[in-house]
Amino acid sequence: MNLADVRLDEFLRMMQNTAQPTQAPALAPAQLLPKARDLPENYRSMSPTEARARLRDLKSEAVQRASNQRWSDAESKEWAALTREHRMCLHLLAGIDGELTELALREWRELPGPERAAIKAEVRSLRAAMAGVFSLSGNW
Repeated sequence: MNLADVRLDEFLRMMQNTAQPTQAPALAPAQLLPKARDLPENYRSMSPTEARARLRDLKSEAVQRASNQRWSDAESKEWAALTREHRMCLHLLAGIDGELTELALREWRELPGPERAAIKAEVRSLRAAMAGVFSLSGNW
């Protein structure tokens, strides 16, 4: 059957004849659902901003404990070795908007992909531009 050959009234009649009411699936009884846990007292009074800051601290602590100060990749290791000022410069040169001091404190894996790509491109550009610079360093 070609639907292009069917008139609207015929289509509606066919749909009414074939449509069968379906029943929604039953929900699980309330007693089977997990119970909500009460938060400890010191967490109940936290604002969302404070809670996010606490979660960031806990995440950093967990990463340090899990890695025993080791790094999962060379990029993270090199990023961690840079000073905050150098990180701020790279953010600025890469055109990343925001509070530079806050951005510079983030770990490499916390940076979104586009920001990491922009910083990598800027480092490649700087490396090429600085390849011939010796006299300015004063170490010749």
